[in-house]
Amino acid sequence: MYKSIHTEYALSLLAQAEAMGTKIQLTHAAIGDGGGIPVFPKSDQKQLVRERYRATLNRVYQDPERQNKFTAEFILPINVGGWVCREIGIFDNNGNLFIVGNLPDTFKPDADNGTFEDYVFRIPFFVGNAETVQINIDPNIVTATHQWIVNTITPAYLLPGGTTGQVLKKLSNGDGDTTWGDASDAEVFVNTIEEEQSLVVDQFVVELSTTTTHGAAVYINGERITNKSGEDGWLATSDTSLTLGKTYPDSKILIVQNEPLGAAPYPLAQKNNLSDILNKPEARQNLGVMSADEAKHNDCPPGTVITLASSSIPTGYRLLKCNGAAVSRSVYADLFAVIGTEYGAGDGIYTFNIPDARSEFPRYADDGRGIDTDRVVGSKQYDDVKLTGSFQTIQPSGFINEGIFRKKSGSQARIAGSASNFEHNEITVSGGKETRPRNIAWLACIRY
Repeated sequence: MYKSIHTEYALSLLAQAEAMGTKIQLTHAAIGDGGGIPVFPKSDQKQLVRERYRATLNRVYQDPERQNKFTAEFILPINVGGWVCREIGIFDNNGNLFIVGNLPDTFKPDADNGTFEDYVFRIPFFVGNAETVQINIDPNIVTATHQWIVNTITPAYLLPGGTTGQVLKKLSNGDGDTTWGDASDAEVFVNTIEEEQSLVVDQFVVELSTTTTHGAAVYINGERITNKSGEDGWLATSDTSLTLGKTYPDSKILIVQNEPLGAAPYPLAQKNNLSDILNKPEARQNLGVMSADEAKHNDCPPGTVITLASSSIPTGYRLLKCNGAAVSRSVYADLFAVIGTEYGAGDGIYTFNIPDARSEFPRYADDGRGIDTDRVVGSKQYDDVKLTGSFQTIQPSGFINEGIFRKKSGSQARIAGSASNFEHNEITVSGGKETRPRNIAWLACIRY
């Protein structure tokens, strides 16, 4: 069983530090081989069984989630070894053994025996009060471990900025031309340059005319070969040349490379719904479509009355039924600007009335012609019958009564006599409730 424990000295020192508010400084660590046999840590130990190497701690750091948990990190360098690691100890600034632990038997070769990396040991420990541990890091001593580099030296570390969840994306082919953005936006659009040449016998080197070998894809007779050493690959030998791993006589080579200037225009991103068009008027002109404002002035204007051969307004049309309803002055501001309160002021503040064309015959305004004078747009006329001329009726006394046929309320008509000494005669006739020509009913609507 492998473990690390506080020594009796450590427990006494922790109690003293907590009581007096002093700090504990852990500064060194040591590795031992246990005298050639496995060892088990004891609390009364004051040193390792057989120490083989001692050095300054790389760092002591606090757990971000548990404040009373710390880790001491120790590096056994690449050039130290040749024995089995079986025990480890952590020492304070006075050289006293603070933590002791045992290790699985691990042979540590040195550089001459085939080792290729440092060994890193991390010993976690707990304290009752986190304030008692002093964390000192000497920048002249701390060594960056491979894991620390992988976890820490990231684009976010080297190029600070962005927000959580964002990634670093290329803006163009230019070196260092990057920006932070959402992962779904991390798109790179570049131009490519293609150059095709013919290969001959014994030709290994291909000289490129106008391109560089950055980001190149090489195809022989349409089959891509990878950038690697060996006869099946190719390697760039300069910015404008590459060397093939073998010859391809009487073959075609195609080199497809990124345009160094990165001059590709940025395409439209689907998710932006055309909001990323730089010159919208020019785009509309090229497509032959109008803007909303242009459509407003080139289409039928607000206030236009339209008749439909349906009982309802189709979805998507800016129409209201001409039913005299009170509607919002702000929602239908364009219509209100045109007709105002001509057909009713609504509540006098927030609404106005639209025309009520239900069961009405429309008539165009006289507009100065002189046939239907003194009329203004929107005014109404009630039903009437034009004078049609005189006619005669024979009275019982034998006199002729000349008169004209006029409309009377209801379904009755009256003959008005022309002589005061004659008796007046009333004739009752049958008919409908209004005078009208033949007609068909449409739905009247107004453009807002």
